[in-house]
Amino acid sequence: MKPLTIIALCIATTNIGYAAEPAARRPQDVAQELLQVYGKKLETVAYIPAVAVHARWRFGELTGDTSQRGTVEAILAGPRPAPKSHTEFAGHLVYATVAHDTTGELRDRSLAAVRQAADQLFDGPDHTKLRLPSPQEMSDAVFMCGPILCEAGSLTGEARYFDGATRYLSEMRKLRQREDGLYRHGHLCDAAWGRGNGFPAVGATWCLARFPADHPGRADLLKSFQQHMASLARHQTTNGMWRQVIDVPEAYEEFSATAMIGFAMQRGVALGSLDRATYQPLADRAWDAVCRRIEPGGKIIDVCEGTGTQKSLDDYLKRKAIRGVDDRGGAMALLFAIERLSTTKAK
Repeated sequence: MKPLTIIALCIATTNIGYAAEPAARRPQDVAQELLQVYGKKLETVAYIPAVAVHARWRFGELTGDTSQRGTVEAILAGPRPAPKSHTEFAGHLVYATVAHDTTGELRDRSLAAVRQAADQLFDGPDHTKLRLPSPQEMSDAVFMCGPILCEAGSLTGEARYFDGATRYLSEMRKLRQREDGLYRHGHLCDAAWGRGNGFPAVGATWCLARFPADHPGRADLLKSFQQHMASLARHQTTNGMWRQVIDVPEAYEEFSATAMIGFAMQRGVALGSLDRATYQPLADRAWDAVCRRIEPGGKIIDVCEGTGTQKSLDDYLKRKAIRGVDDRGGAMALLFAIERLSTTKAK
């Protein structure tokens, strides 16, 4: 085979598998497409389906589509068992979303669910002794536990929730944030797994949106968030993506981490926590990249499989990339799309 033919084949191969979409798509269109597949049920109140249901509610509120509210109310109707895991603590963020936007009995029920989840992070009959993260806790916990405490504080006005979030997030930074600003995922190695950085990015900016401006814990949270974002900014690829291991050039470009970090940068700009001139272009590039990896029918390209603490960098690099309908990828794409839509509506 001639050299030019080989080069042409290589170029063609690199372009196979990406959705033939425009470079920029309206967030409303992307969200509407994804909601045909995701956010339609909540068998357990875990973070993956709950984030998609949260997005469905927010989509309805932002677009005036009242049918979405009815759909979500039906999904959340009926009693639910008390949350038993970190993924379920984060899953209860959907109730906080509803509580902020409603009054009366629906708000009361939603607020009770938020309280129930947040109080699981305290011991004692009066729920005042915070359960600090264990030395083995993954970086995921910044998202799994921090935001539900801040939502409870925002909805109730009780300082103990913000005080608890301050202590919990401070301990997580000590355990998992590296000197370069990135987060190691687990306690067995220093690997900066992609979604293991997406979780702290989303978690910190979600908390910042609710933290009182005068709370003494806010300054440290903001500083660490900005340090994390600055480090992540240095590792965005020329395609607008972040890798499955953030700082390893050989790692594949991963969808869910890109959506999560893009969301965090977009919200950080909206909150005034990040410099617009620096970070808006990065969020725009991430949005473009995410859109190019969404195919018809809610199929998504290159979502890292579910991943617990791994023993080595090599173990993280071996994690499989999923292509197709994927609840986790769909939920995080919706989260980013709704934030983009919210930003557009605010202008």
